[in-house]
Amino acid sequence: MTGEELKGIVEQRMSDPAVSGRIACNLRDGSGIEQRHHDGREFDVAWENEGDYWICTISDHGAASRLLQIDLHENHTSRTDVFEPCRVTISWEEDLLCVTRYLPTKPA
Repeated sequence: MTGEELKGIVEQRMSDPAVSGRIACNLRDGSGIEQRHHDGREFDVAWENEGDYWICTISDHGAASRLLQIDLHENHTSRTDVFEPCRVTISWEEDLLCVTRYLPTKPA
């Protein structure tokens, strides 16, 4: 996807008051990343080729804390570890990874 297409995906849900931010990028490619966050945070996206699968790590820019890690296997199997409230969308057809961050829910 082009940068403009990724930017459009990021903007789609930003008016939802429960959304704190979005990140969109092409699968297995860290060069084209679009993101926007209401809380001012910025994230780095790193892809590592491990042979028969890829690892994607999204972490706070300049910090050691991770938002998530995804293992993407060529047979479309994935394993995702998330460390904050978020939704992960993987579209193999569109070659897209989109992460929507949510505000933490308050205990009842």
